[in-house]
This record gives sequence, C-alpha cells and structure tokens, in this order.
Amino acid sequence: MSEATITTPSAASPTHGLSHFMDRRNFVRTGVLTGAGVYLATSKGAIAQATSPTKVLRAAIVGCGAQGQRLFMAAQDIPEEDRKNLIQFTAICDIWDYNRRTVGARVKRAYGSCNEYVDLAEMLEKEKDLDVVFIATPDFLHAPFTRQCLAAGKAVYCEKMMANTLEYAADMVKSQREYGHILQIGHQRHSNPRYHNLRDNVLAKGLLGRVTHCYAQWNRGISASQPLTSNIKVDPATLSKYGYGSFEEFLNWRYFSKYGGGPIADLGAHQIDLFNWFWKTTPKSVIATGGVDYYDGQGGRPKFELPDNVQAIYEYDSPEGVRRCYYQVLTTTGSQGYYEKLMGVDGSAIISESPSSNQVYKEPNNVQNWNSITEGPTPVLTRSRSAVYNKVWEKPKPWFRPEPWLDVKKDSRESKALETYELGVELTRLPHSPHVENFLRAAQAKDAKMLNCPVDEAYRACVTVLKCYDSMKSGAKYVFQPSDFTVA
Repeated sequence: MSEATITTPSAASPTHGLSHFMDRRNFVRTGVLTGAGVYLATSKGAIAQATSPTKVLRAAIVGCGAQGQRLFMAAQDIPEEDRKNLIQFTAICDIWDYNRRTVGARVKRAYGSCNEYVDLAEMLEKEKDLDVVFIATPDFLHAPFTRQCLAAGKAVYCEKMMANTLEYAADMVKSQREYGHILQIGHQRHSNPRYHNLRDNVLAKGLLGRVTHCYAQWNRGISASQPLTSNIKVDPATLSKYGYGSFEEFLNWRYFSKYGGGPIADLGAHQIDLFNWFWKTTPKSVIATGGVDYYDGQGGRPKFELPDNVQAIYEYDSPEGVRRCYYQVLTTTGSQGYYEKLMGVDGSAIISESPSSNQVYKEPNNVQNWNSITEGPTPVLTRSRSAVYNKVWEKPKPWFRPEPWLDVKKDSRESKALETYELGVELTRLPHSPHVENFLRAAQAKDAKMLNCPVDEAYRACVTVLKCYDSMKSGAKYVFQPSDFTVA
C-alpha cells in the first residue's frame, strides 16, 4: 500500500489517534435476506440495478489486512450471476509480503491470476485498465491514496474512518471534486436493507412517535485489544518509506495517533454516523469525556495514545424539540456487545449488524394499528414468536414459584412489559456486501448519485466523530457551526 512520498501528520497537528485492534472483528452473517427488493426498487439506499452499462469492472485492493480481506469476501458474496457481470479482481497491493500473498492466493483461486505490488504508484502505472480500487489501509493513508487513485482515473471505495484528521478528510472531498470520479466511503450500514427498513419505514412513518433519545454502544473486551506479533516482518527501509516508525507500529497502528483516530473513530464512526443518517441532519452540540484509563502501558498492558474509552452526548434539533443521542465505546469489557437503540414515546427499536438485536417494542399508550405492516411478502415488522402468546396455555410455566414471603410486589409505577415485534427485513449476505455492490453499480453506471455514502456525507460523519476530542480537551460542550460540516 503505498506511494513514493507520504506526508504524515506531525506531532503538533490535530491528529486523532487510532483504535487498537488490527481489525480482529468477527464478522457476522446477518439474518436472512428477504424482501430487500422493496428497498432496492424504491430507495437510494438500496442497490439500484444497473440498466445499461455491462462492462465488467477490473478491481484492485490496496491494503490486504483483515479489512481488505473482508472487502474481497464481501464482493465474492454478491450473487454469482450479478458478480460475474460486475467485477473481476486483477491486482493487489501491500507492503507486507505475508498479507499480500495470502490475499493474492485467494484472488488467484477465484479469478485465475493476480498481479501483486508493493507500491501503489507502480500498480497504477502498470495496471492501466483498472477501473476501481478498494483502499483498506491504516487511516492516515486514506487521503493520499484516494487522491492518487482518483488522479489516475479510478473509482474508489475507501474504508472508514475516512481519515484520522479533518484536514485529511477535507482533502478527500477536494480530490473527489477535482477529479470527478466515483468515491464511496465504507459506512456499510447505509446499504443494509435492515437499516433502511428501520429508517425509511419505521422512523419515517412515525411508528415510534416522537423519538426523544438514541443510544448506541460498542463494547470490546481486553482480548480484542492485545498487541499483534509476527515473526514475518517488513524491511525497515520499506516501513520508513511509507511513513511507519517500526514494524510494531505498522502491525498495531491503531494504538498510535499518527496513524488512526482512536476507538471512538475506529468503532464509533459506524454508529455515530447513524445518528446523522437516521435524522438526515447534523448535531448542534456534543459533550464528551474519556481517557486512557486502562491501556496506559503499565503492568504489561498496551499503551494507547488516545482515549481507550469515550462517552459522548450529541444534541440534535428536531421539529418536536431537542433529541439527545448518547454513545459509548469501551475497550475493557465486551458486555452487551454493539447495537443501536432509538427510543420514542410510542415505541422503541433496537438494531445491530448482528441479527440478535432486531426488536421493536410498542408502548401501551400507542393506539396505532400495526397489523397491516406485519403482513405480506415484505412486512415492515413481524410478530415476535418468542414473546407474544395467543393462548394463555401457550405461555411457558415458571419452574420455580417463590414462597409468599419472597414474593415482592411490583411497584405501581413500574412500566408494563411492552408488546414485542421483530424488524421484518433481514440479510443473509455479509454485512459489507450490499455496500460494496452499491459502489460497483455506481462505478459501472458512472453515476455518483447512486452512491449510498458519498464523500460529502462521510465528511459530515467524520466531523461529528472527531469533534469529541475538542470537547474532551476543553472539558466543555462543543457547539457545532454550519461551517464545520462544509469544505470550501
């Protein structure tokens, strides 16, 4: 992954460090696809079917670590008849032989051949017929590599976080404007039909009533944050050429502010972005706290340069009043994993890329009739089989009945159990696959309007995330200005 000369942020620049794990995510096969076709046909958020272009796109991957491999697998998870008319991988690029050869072998098995490169400039020079490039390098290389690929006339899919500084993120916006080619950022939930069902049907149709609060979290245990090691190293001269101080920094780049944006960027970017996307706006303020509370380099623990935990509250204006969205990222516990929850006066919804979070709860005061949206080939909601019983004798009996003196009466102020539904649209493909396909369809049609996460939208998410650091440094609420979200 590379370019002959790399400009990296200096220690004095407003860099926003990195998250820690060399992407050890266990990616989950979500649910089971269904009537996603409703959203494919009616929403920009769906994978619009290309009608006229038929050119098979020649593709390359830059950065063959866990995320680069995940993107390759996501492309392979596009239904075969569509995939063979859409994409052919022909080249890969990475400075580490170990990763490059691993991915190269996979590409060769799938497509018969694969050209391998250490240097991006060399790859672009020799692979003249490349159409698209997937960039899955550490965050600090996203902006220079994106600019280099766009300048070479390629469509680009760049992983999130789009950059570890707002200066780099702004340059990505500018380079797309300058060269005019397709540029999608990897906020893959924008293409997930489950999330579109929640946004375009449940929220847009007012099923939850006035949503006053949102909550999201990504909690990871310490086992996911340990340093990575390898006996297969990269030559120090090569590391220096591409901006790395050592092999350990290259391997564990998420620990270092020079290369990444910290856990709030690496993990939080996915979910904080959803606050903007769900409400189609940007926040008016954020107040955040956090610190390097555990990974301080003591007792054999890794040393993070940026906060290993962050808690933030965003405020959004809405027609009904203020909406508060709370986010937390923890790297010391995996308790309750990762999910997003929306809480309204008529109901609440919980969702995640994992299908285990897929519920909608109806408040007792909600007089809406939901029967019509729980029926048909593509229901918005379905009845929860596990929580709703039509006959009293169908309800499981408790195996233990407390003695009278143990039987604590309920507080009269306690809310009643809520009627439970499931989100009706599911996904059987890998979580990144619809987003990769959306990018490829847009690149094939040469139509940026088809993109589900164009660079301007991703830039607004980047600002929303990274301004947490301004609040943490000052100890005060950061009030956003309209100019924060625009690039001149």
